Amino acid sequence: MRKILLTATALLIIASVLTSCGRGDIKGFRKTNSGLNYNFHVKTNSPKAQLGEIIIGEIWMYAGDELLFTNEGNPMPLFQVGDLMYDGAMKDSLLLEALLMIGVGDSVTFAYNLNMLRENNPHIWGERDEDFIFHTIKVERVYTEDEFEIWMAGEQIRAEAEEAAKLAVFISEQGITAKPNADGVYVIVERRGTGAQATRGKTIGINYIGRLVDGTVFDTSFETVAREEGLFAPGRPYEPLAFPVGAGNVIPGMDNALVDMRVGTKARLIIPSNVGYGGHAVPGIPAFSTLIFDIEVVSVR
Repeated sequence: MRKILLTATALLIIASVLTSCGRGDIKGFRKTNSGLNYNFHVKTNSPKAQLGEIIIGEIWMYAGDELLFTNEGNPMPLFQVGDLMYDGAMKDSLLLEALLMIGVGDSVTFAYNLNMLRENNPHIWGERDEDFIFHTIKVERVYTEDEFEIWMAGEQIRAEAEEAAKLAVFISEQGITAKPNADGVYVIVERRGTGAQATRGKTIGINYIGRLVDGTVFDTSFETVAREEGLFAPGRPYEPLAFPVGAGNVIPGMDNALVDMRVGTKARLIIPSNVGYGGHAVPGIPAFSTLIFDIEVVSVR
C-alpha cells in the first residue's frame, strides 16, 4: 500500500518522541499505567483506531511555545496504526498506545518529558531546554487499507481537477497565448540568449525564482528575494543552481524545458504537477501544485 504520511523529518521527530517510555505528570493531563501523558480536548464515542488502519487528520507539534510542525487546515494521512514504516519499533510502544486511544472526531494532546527522552538518546532535540514536547492530533477520518486506497484515488481526481482549473484561470488572466510543449509545460521566452547551448549532458547554471500560481514564492537563488519573501536561510549559498541537463537532477518539467537553451536566455516555465512534484507535498509546495519558474541561463559548460 502507498504510504503517503507525514514528511520524513516530521515522522522521525514523532517516532523519537513516541517510541520512548514516558514519565512525569503535567497539570491537566492524565497518565496511563505505562507512562503516556494525555489530555483529551474532545472525546467522542466513535470506534477507536485498530491495527492496520490509517488515521487522517491534523497535527500540531510543539517544543515549549515553539511550533515545530503542523498541517492545520490541510488534513492528511498521519499514521498507519501498528506500521508507520518502523516495523518492530512501534510494537508495545507509547505511539501504538496513543493511536489506539483515538477515533474520528477526537482531539487530544500527548506530552513527553524531554529529560526522560534524553536518557535513551542524549542528543535528541539538540540544545533545547524545554521540559516537555507536545503534539496535538485532531482526527478527521479513520480508514482501513482498502478504504484508504479508494479515498486516495478520489482525492487525486479532485486535486488534479482543481489544479487544472487554477492553471486555466492563470493562463487566461496572464494573457498567455503560447502553447504547452509535449510535457504540458508552458515555456515563455522573454529573451533569447546567444551564448553556449545547454545540450543534454552539459552542466547548466540558472538563476531562478519559483512561485505558486497564487504568487507565493517558495524558493529562489537570489538572496535579496529570499530576504524579501521571508525565506532567507543563514548558511545557504545563494548562487546559480548548477546541474547536468537531462540527467534527472531536477523535476522533469524543468529538466526537459531547459534542453537547448542558450546562455543569456530568460524565460518563464509554467510546470504542471504531473511533471513537477505530483501528489507529494514538499516544504512550501502543496501536493498537486503547478509551479512557475522565472529563470535565466547564466552558464553552460
